[in-house]
Amino acid sequence: MQIEVKELEPHILEVSYTAGIQEVLNKKGEVLNAFKLAPIPGFRKGKAPLDVINRHYKKQVDDSLKKALLEDAFHNTLFEKKIRAHGAPKFNKADLMGNSFTCEFEMHSKPDFTLVNLETLEVVKPHFSDSITEITEKMLQEMRVRKGSNEPFSEKDRAAMGDNVMLDYQGSCEGQVMDTLCAEGELLTLGRSAVKEFDENIIGMGLGESKSFSIKVGDNSFPSVTGKEVIFNVTLTMGSKNIPAPLDDSLAHGFGKANLAELRAAVAASATVQSANKQTELLHQAINNKLIAEHKLEVPNWMSSSEAQYLAQQSKVNWEALPDVDKEKLLKLASDNCKLALILEKVREEEPLASLSDQEVFEIVKSNLMKSNVKDLDEAIKKMQANGYLQILFSRIRDEHTMDFIAKTVKVIE
Repeated sequence: MQIEVKELEPHILEVSYTAGIQEVLNKKGEVLNAFKLAPIPGFRKGKAPLDVINRHYKKQVDDSLKKALLEDAFHNTLFEKKIRAHGAPKFNKADLMGNSFTCEFEMHSKPDFTLVNLETLEVVKPHFSDSITEITEKMLQEMRVRKGSNEPFSEKDRAAMGDNVMLDYQGSCEGQVMDTLCAEGELLTLGRSAVKEFDENIIGMGLGESKSFSIKVGDNSFPSVTGKEVIFNVTLTMGSKNIPAPLDDSLAHGFGKANLAELRAAVAASATVQSANKQTELLHQAINNKLIAEHKLEVPNWMSSSEAQYLAQQSKVNWEALPDVDKEKLLKLASDNCKLALILEKVREEEPLASLSDQEVFEIVKSNLMKSNVKDLDEAIKKMQANGYLQILFSRIRDEHTMDFIAKTVKVIE
């Protein structure tokens, strides 16, 4: 085989591949053997000579052979040139003439870098401030709300924290209406939205009432609006008041417990697990930040740009319409996300215990589904595979396992 690799841009490669004659012959033999049981007029099943099979199924054989040779060209290139591929190749040309095969394709490669010594990496352990008692009381209050009743607003009612409201609103900054801050029929529970100042301004509003108010944008927003005043015009169209269920034995019965004491004990146990999970989440985030800071790794522009546009889509904003300063923020976040993904993958490559096999990940998925009392396991997995969520879940499970390994390896300072 002959392989020529040309770098078009950083980590974007163009490959020209020529297969050896024996390579083509061997692959053709494999393909023809796969057709041996195919029906051939005048021959018993599996008894037709290979040259007869080749003539009878020429187009199918050639198509299968070309596909097999393309796959080999890609994998042989990775092996011979020691390339770490990112994603699938894009084939631009493939010629199969007799025993001669050539192809050209483009591919992305991952940047190479040296992994820091995880055993010497020091991470300060963050602490979760909420106590088990506080978490327990919050969970009990949420259970009261779930088992409570909702009464539609009357003309005399006024919005209060905990109420469910439907709003039409429009937000503008410096006279410019912002599409991301406009909605019709938006449902929210007061006290639970991301911007508490917004909820606070809705308190006291009645049915059909409109109100204008301004909110100063915090540092966690896009730079183009950070520190500026956003003016909201809001109309409350519908609302309902939540009346929590009483905190007594009847609440416990609704959750299958004998009495309030038993319910409280069960909730406290769940709160303990929730607190531990939150502590783990905070530690993992601290480790992530440390890993990103400690690795001098240049993320290719095409990689960070693709991730930034995905983040914009998730935030429901138009990437093309964003000001440059906002694009820069998303690109920085995207670069960090890509860098972390590359680091975790590198850890899995170099540390066998940090990696899970496909079968191990699949068993974890099935176990989690069974714990969720899924009735038809196979059907649930098929749906997840069809909508693309199964691949996302596989990736998430692998990353969590790798992070657990790293957390046990680094030096965590109390």
